[in-house]
Amino acid sequence: MSAPLPRPGLIAGAVALMVAAFCLPAVLPKPDLREGRKLAPPPALAAGITEARRQTDAYVADNFPARPLLISTLNLARLKLGVSGSDKVLIGQDGWLFYNDGSLLGAARGAYRLGADEARSRLANLQARSEYLQARGAGYLVVAAPVREAIYPEFAPSWFHLDPSRYSRAAEALANEATPGRLLYLEAAVAAAKTAGVTTFSKHDTHWTGDGAYAGYGAIMQALRAQGLAQTTRPLSDFRPNDTDPKRPRDLARMIGVAGFVPIRYRTYEDPAAVNWKTIWLGDGRRDFTAPQVIDTGAPGKPVLLMQRDSFSIALLPFLTGHFSKVILTHIDDGYWRPDLIDRFKPDFVILEVQEAGLGTVLSTAPGPSRPAGPSIEAAIDRARSLRPVLASERRELASARKAPGCAVDRVESRGRDLQIAGWISDLRAEAGLGRAAVRLSGPAGDFIQEIAVDRPRPDLRMAFKRPIGEPNGFDARLISTPAQSGSYGMTIYRASSGGWLACPGPKVQIG
Repeated sequence: MSAPLPRPGLIAGAVALMVAAFCLPAVLPKPDLREGRKLAPPPALAAGITEARRQTDAYVADNFPARPLLISTLNLARLKLGVSGSDKVLIGQDGWLFYNDGSLLGAARGAYRLGADEARSRLANLQARSEYLQARGAGYLVVAAPVREAIYPEFAPSWFHLDPSRYSRAAEALANEATPGRLLYLEAAVAAAKTAGVTTFSKHDTHWTGDGAYAGYGAIMQALRAQGLAQTTRPLSDFRPNDTDPKRPRDLARMIGVAGFVPIRYRTYEDPAAVNWKTIWLGDGRRDFTAPQVIDTGAPGKPVLLMQRDSFSIALLPFLTGHFSKVILTHIDDGYWRPDLIDRFKPDFVILEVQEAGLGTVLSTAPGPSRPAGPSIEAAIDRARSLRPVLASERRELASARKAPGCAVDRVESRGRDLQIAGWISDLRAEAGLGRAAVRLSGPAGDFIQEIAVDRPRPDLRMAFKRPIGEPNGFDARLISTPAQSGSYGMTIYRASSGGWLACPGPKVQIG
């Protein structure tokens, strides 16, 4: 057995560690760490001995010089093992990072459903805003930027499942029926650029790259031209790329303190004409991107744009600004609907830009008191609850569905052109995380689908399988407006789960 370390050696070792903890952070490169909370302030000595001691402990723990280095080193090791050092950051495949707003990527995996009542309210607000601006000679466009997991689902965590009929898609489809050209979800444009080989999101930041924003810009310009903008989309070659800025976006890597250890690849663009633009700050003295401001391009004769926006606008604005004489910018945190700025600046176009997770929230207000939804909105909602053709993206998603461990279609009844069906579908696990469901009919007239609610308690299943499989798992739904062409149609029930889509083959259905 080795001899115990002499007491002077213990003291010297402890002193050396303390000196290293205070001196090494001053010598080594400072970790790029941005925690999602405020660090403890210095203790308030007047708070009493017990409280002052608690505050002192918190202050020392948060401001220990080696702390950022220790956190960053530990989180880098965790990243290599596929484990996150923050509940705000999810580790995906191949080192990709994803932001967790508390819903575990809920906006893209279908955690939020656009029910009929909410759809009626949001579309009525959208219509009211559009009419308000039309009466003043202005166009209105709501733009939803896609979350990264909607564009790169293959790099999301293994448990993630992209819902083909998620909230943003459903909202855009309904809006195009009821208020055409006023709501634009940019998923299709950005996904097309990705398919063409463009890097539209980076591994380490929440936001789209400049190339992803350029794809969105092209779709926005097309929508604005439909509302009267007499401008053409500028080619990417008009803009100057920048992918070497040391401050290039990397927010997810900074949240876990590894931004200094991983290669940050993120390209933005600048308009060379921006050197002649002037920024006029409005309001309360803020000078960051969230502050209300006016960009004057010095181009009289061009229209005026009012843009309410979030941080996705930073990469987008270099492409849009040059099309206008003035661009008035305000952050959505300062309001989703700004009649004060409309009256003050009299814009020709108003754009409300938001990342898709916030789409429902920004449409929650309207000019004046709420009013009943119009006939076009009611008709759009009715059609959305009817059988409709399967989208190509939905067909791809559902092709990977696995057979449901437990399911049955107990009843099928014909009611004119409608079908009433009842049954159940389950993963047979209480913790399966079951979600949205749909019925698919395939036959002579084509391939059709309708979302249904699985909301009926089935205590008989718990008794039959003698396990807590979770409830509810039953459905009793009416399929509205079945295909006009008669013949035999195959039926499949689908349900989303944490392990991917489940599929349950139903009986053949004779229509007509």
